[in-house]
Amino acid sequence: MLTYLFGRDQGIYACVADVIRAGGLPYRDAWDMKPPGIFYLYWASFAAFGRSMLAPRLLDFLWTLAAAGALAGLGKRLQSTWAGVAGGLCFLLLYALGSSYWNTAQCEGFTSLPLAAAGLVLLAAERRRSFRLTLVCGALVGLAITIKFTVAGFLLLPCLALLTSEGEKARPRLVRAAGYVVGCLAVLALVAARFWWAGALGDMAHILFVWDPRYGELKVPFPGADSAVQQTLTFLLGGNYLILKVIGLLALVGAADQVLRKGSGQQRWLAPAWAAVMLASVWVQGKYITYHWLPVMLPMGLLAAQGLRAARHLLGRVAPARVAWGLSAIGLLALSGVAASGYWAHFQMPIKYATGRASQAAFMAGFDDRRGDFSLPADLAVARFLSPRTEPGEPLFIWGFEPVVYFLADRPCPSRFIYQVPLVTEWSPSGWREELMRDLEESQPRYFLVVHNDLLPWVTGQYDDSAGQLSSFPALHGWLREHYERRGRIEDFDIWERR
Repeated sequence: MLTYLFGRDQGIYACVADVIRAGGLPYRDAWDMKPPGIFYLYWASFAAFGRSMLAPRLLDFLWTLAAAGALAGLGKRLQSTWAGVAGGLCFLLLYALGSSYWNTAQCEGFTSLPLAAAGLVLLAAERRRSFRLTLVCGALVGLAITIKFTVAGFLLLPCLALLTSEGEKARPRLVRAAGYVVGCLAVLALVAARFWWAGALGDMAHILFVWDPRYGELKVPFPGADSAVQQTLTFLLGGNYLILKVIGLLALVGAADQVLRKGSGQQRWLAPAWAAVMLASVWVQGKYITYHWLPVMLPMGLLAAQGLRAARHLLGRVAPARVAWGLSAIGLLALSGVAASGYWAHFQMPIKYATGRASQAAFMAGFDDRRGDFSLPADLAVARFLSPRTEPGEPLFIWGFEPVVYFLADRPCPSRFIYQVPLVTEWSPSGWREELMRDLEESQPRYFLVVHNDLLPWVTGQYDDSAGQLSSFPALHGWLREHYERRGRIEDFDIWERR
């Protein structure tokens, strides 16, 4: 996975991280609709590992391993050491084989560590009935919310824990409930205070709580989106590899076992309830993009481990001990073989490229969707054209959904509008277009790029590409033709140079 390059979303996060590195702030100085946490994670990866496409991948890799470790500890406390290890491994398989370069190093994936850690602290807080630990648990959930808002439903789990607490009066339960809420709100308040202090709170609030909900109401479905039930079944049982289907089936078995079988411990509700809450976080978005499912993979790993345990328990009841152990060993060997087969099928090109058995061109073809709307090789070609023709720090402007070019060329955008989406949607303020025109008049970027074939109606609500959308912005269209001359085209990019 460390060979993965950037998709469009990773390019956006990296572009905003560059603005942070230069002393700016998200929303005020770089427009995007995601919560602030993801931008600071990319900024942290650049600070720790250097500014490259590898840095966020390395952070994602270490972050996910740490989340798997926390999940293993949680599984140990809920079931057994063996079940914890199995749950962590199932989570890693789901994340690695169920996702591509486009769907990793995403907001949803980065919620894994704080949520897994919050689950561990939740168990400790309820076992010790500790107010301090409730604050820690709430703070971890708050951290996850700053990365992805929809995981806020995790706070329902402490509520369920308090309701099922036995032999305790109402007052201490209410005190701990307050601890979970206060811990969460404290983190969110600190983030809000940071933006308020810098004069950017209004920009953040308008984008996240006014513009974003209107985007969420957009009725144009993401390609392949179907009903919530069908999408959920496809996610659970329709993986590209047999091992993913097996893990999904085991998770369903584990959920049924946890819910129906008695005597499995006071916390038997945790993994099924966690899975239900995370599934609801996907349903409420209604778009069913692959990375939206990533938060479900944590409880799904725990439930798959419980499914294995239930299968072993059933086998021990219907077969003699030696036969049961033998069949269990054969089953685990078969699962290992199926997992290895899926791993090779998914990663054979990165493995061949990393070991010198595949050319760079063959490897790069995996990041070039000619039938779709994104091509990283094209973005790299444009960046190679622009870098020697502009000075470091000299701005350029791209009218399209390709902010990754700013990162690849290491050139800033002269406006906070690093892509065109907020300037073409019907629910955006007209003042944003006026703001862009002021920015361009002031900066007079040497190069102006117009992107073709980036048709994204499920994002913009518009059924034409960026080049077509330009005609609906007369002020910008006229300004471009007055001050710039078309010099040629690279892939889907028209290159205009200032006269």
